[in-house]
Amino acid sequence: MPDPIPVRLSDDGRTATWNPAMTRAAHVILRIGRDEGGEVEERRSMNSGRARVREGERIHEVLAGEE
Repeated sequence: MPDPIPVRLSDDGRTATWNPAMTRAAHVILRIGRDEGGEVEERRSMNSGRARVREGERIHEVLAGEE
């Protein structure tokens, strides 16, 4: 599994920003946890430098997708 990309998280953990040039991949993988449980899921997102998740979710880390 690739190393996490350095990100800046908002205080509530719902928004992450990063430098999209940190990876050449077109997509990133967001590792997201829910507030009410310990379950972690992965979602694919465009490597735009910004991601936001729904209320009750928190971004744990951003990983580079396949190049």
